[in-house]
Amino acid sequence: MVLIKAGGFTLLELLVVLCIVVIFTAIAAPSFVEWRQAIAIKSALKHTADIAKYARTLSISERKAITLVVDASANHCIGLTSASDCDCHVASSCHVISQQKRLIMQSYHAVIASPANKKALLTFDGTHGMSFGSAMTVTISNARYTGKVIINNLGRVRYCTSTSLEGIPLC
Repeated sequence: MVLIKAGGFTLLELLVVLCIVVIFTAIAAPSFVEWRQAIAIKSALKHTADIAKYARTLSISERKAITLVVDASANHCIGLTSASDCDCHVASSCHVISQQKRLIMQSYHAVIASPANKKALLTFDGTHGMSFGSAMTVTISNARYTGKVIINNLGRVRYCTSTSLEGIPLC
């Protein structure tokens, strides 16, 4: 009688491999969550700074005042308008030169911590792109990280974080 050896894996071998995969996943999951939160706060800070820089540049190029609206209430949003104010919760409300310009912090899993639960306006003048007498600091945070976008009276925009993140200076 000839015995034919069956190919494949035994149940024990499959269970050992499954246990190893579960252990590696359990080790990697917290690191992945931290990485994702770091990327989200970096993106939120960069995009907030970019929209503020865009407002300044646009005010100079169009020679008219552009207002940056930071709403830290329920939806935590930022918008641009050539009017004196807009509601960045409404999609069609914030627009400049027929373009909708707004950021919703929910897409970054972040919130605007300051100015606390209120709406703040910053207007860049159309002559020099400066925000005379109205410097602003927008604090953005998520579950693990906190960062700031700082706009000074001259319209200069910079951002930083309170904890060390690669590519972003400390506050």
